[in-house]
Amino acid sequence: MQSVARTMRYERGAHGDHGAVLRVDGSTYIVETEDGEVRARRATSCLLEPAAGDLVLLAVVNGAQYILAVLEREEGAPSRLVSEGDLQIRLPRGSLGLSAPDGVHVVAGKDLSMAASTFRVQAREGHVALGLLSFVSEVVRGEVDRAKLIGRSLDAQLERLMQRVKRSYRIVEEADHVRAERIDYAAKGSLAMHGENAKITASHVVKIDGDQIQVG
Repeated sequence: MQSVARTMRYERGAHGDHGAVLRVDGSTYIVETEDGEVRARRATSCLLEPAAGDLVLLAVVNGAQYILAVLEREEGAPSRLVSEGDLQIRLPRGSLGLSAPDGVHVVAGKDLSMAASTFRVQAREGHVALGLLSFVSEVVRGEVDRAKLIGRSLDAQLERLMQRVKRSYRIVEEADHVRAERIDYAAKGSLAMHGENAKITASHVVKIDGDQIQVG
């Protein structure tokens, strides 16, 4: 397919002008010049979207008016970079930085993808709201001063779980069920179990061993 530049014939006498944007009519801009109002299109290279009141630079090619650039805009008015179709920003070398004192907002209608050898996020406060989270990692390391988790249900399937804590408190309002092939509890000090009713059953042997056994 031939490019647009090859299929179009350009006049040698192309010239420029300037004017003020009066209004926007679809993809056409009504610009007031010294010769009156003209209808102009935004040039592909003009990524800054013109707005009413802007002073713009015009170019006339084959009788068609094009806005090449926005020369002046009212101080404090917002600016928008607009491109029709896909847009890529590529740096052959160096780094790209985005900086704003009042915030940076990223909005995607479909997918938002990021790929990097190292990913870092640093903030004083963070909020994440997701409908569904899928997380895959080989190693997870975390250091927190205090953590609080509130949820309705938590399901975990692990091959091995190891916890080392200084003090552990657990409160179960209703039932607590443990199903295991073997259970081993060892206490260096005392082991106390209390209940309104207590029952210990075994299919084969129940063994109680101690230097002193008191019942009653």
